[in-house]
Amino acid sequence: MRPAVRAALRPVLVLTLATGAVLFFSHGLRSLVVDVYLLALAAVVLLALVRAERAIAGGTGRSAYAEALAEMQPRAPVQPELALERDVELSRVNGFHFHVRLRPVLREIAAHRLRTAYGVELDREPLRARELVPAAAWEVIDPARLPPEDRLAQGPTVSRLRAVVDELERI
Repeated sequence: MRPAVRAALRPVLVLTLATGAVLFFSHGLRSLVVDVYLLALAAVVLLALVRAERAIAGGTGRSAYAEALAEMQPRAPVQPELALERDVELSRVNGFHFHVRLRPVLREIAAHRLRTAYGVELDREPLRARELVPAAAWEVIDPARLPPEDRLAQGPTVSRLRAVVDELERI
């Protein structure tokens, strides 16, 4: 006997016994009970047919709908460099984006270089760090720097960003 038919026999048997018991102990509900029994029996047969079709098809077990839905899900960037490039481009257009997204990356780079080269913690020793970091880079990584007042103002140019990165590399 096929597994799909075998799996459908138990619910059919339970359903038939329950229907027989309800018919035996009830009066006047016979047509309703028979209608519900036939509907439930059709659902069990339909489920057995779907399972049999899946077994015969032998596919991946995922429907075309599930595969299409998985394709539509947003994916993380394949390369983190692309996200950084996007942040650089958006930072040029918007100063607030620069302050929120790119400045923390530059601060992290500066903090790491200061810590490894001089043993100076950027946030704990800002005066000593100020002495070691060139002016253009310090203007960006200064712990006391506030967000721009005009959130829609233009961000730094590529040449300015290049100068900051060059200064950070010299630390």
